[in-house]
Amino acid sequence: MPDVTIIGGGEAARSADRLLTEAGFSIHHAFQVDPHERNPAILGESGGAFALARQLIDAGRPLLIAAPQSVTAGQLSALLGSRRARQPLFVWSERRYHAGYRLVRGLAEADASTWWPRLIRHTYLSMEAPSAALSRWCALESTALVLQLSRAAALTVSAVASENESRNATDFLALHLQMENSAAYIQTGLGEPFDRRETVIAATGRKAWIDEVSESVPVRFLSDEDGSASTTARQVFCPAPATGELARQQCLAFLEASHRPALAEEEADLWSRSLAVLRAAEASLSEDGSPVEVSEANGQAFRLILGGQTPRLRRSAG
Repeated sequence: MPDVTIIGGGEAARSADRLLTEAGFSIHHAFQVDPHERNPAILGESGGAFALARQLIDAGRPLLIAAPQSVTAGQLSALLGSRRARQPLFVWSERRYHAGYRLVRGLAEADASTWWPRLIRHTYLSMEAPSAALSRWCALESTALVLQLSRAAALTVSAVASENESRNATDFLALHLQMENSAAYIQTGLGEPFDRRETVIAATGRKAWIDEVSESVPVRFLSDEDGSASTTARQVFCPAPATGELARQQCLAFLEASHRPALAEEEADLWSRSLAVLRAAEASLSEDGSPVEVSEANGQAFRLILGGQTPRLRRSAG
């Protein structure tokens, strides 16, 4: 039996194929699910992606969805609700494995008392044309990244958005997440004149600033522990991630979770909490930006439907 099965195509699936092959893994390519296989599966771009993902989940196989825009938020919620305990379900997200975020997470794990975030400000602006699938994915990926950095659950969410009615998509979305002892601000925008992906993480007496777009991957630290008006700035420069490095880190994490159930549960919990934030955000939009409590209860998901100038909600069968 092959080590990994790759179903479908797409850039992410091809990257995973190349990296795993170079690492010595045995790869099997397919366009449908083999009921006799039990090995980890990577699902790329394919017709009926949700149906294939559901078959893989029902079979109990570790699954990495390498084409996240091919499934809706409701479908991803359904897959998470159907997975077995300790079954890995990953969603392709290279940004979460950026060297800057890995460095800051390492600092927080090594010294939580110093680096526990009290405030996170995340901005994602892209020149890509707005579309419903891309808008949804940008908001979900940014939320997952922030929740992973905050190491806390969101209690309430407030949201405002600018809709592009000609494309039936969101041009700009701003979220305010309130945690028990911290807060986070997320801004995502499409159709912008430039690309911008940066995060500011503020702890007591210090800040970290990460710029994903910079070719030299700068991570800047600011410290004002002495209480003076001036701050001391330090910049950490490291080489930009090599081609495929972010994909390699992600594939390794996925395969490791196949043998470490705790990692599989941690990943599933992160996406479940991120989906819960987006459901609360949609409710907040329908209430003119009022704070809405975050509920992680599994159930029918909501899909945002644009009608004139006023967003409304309807239940999704996914």
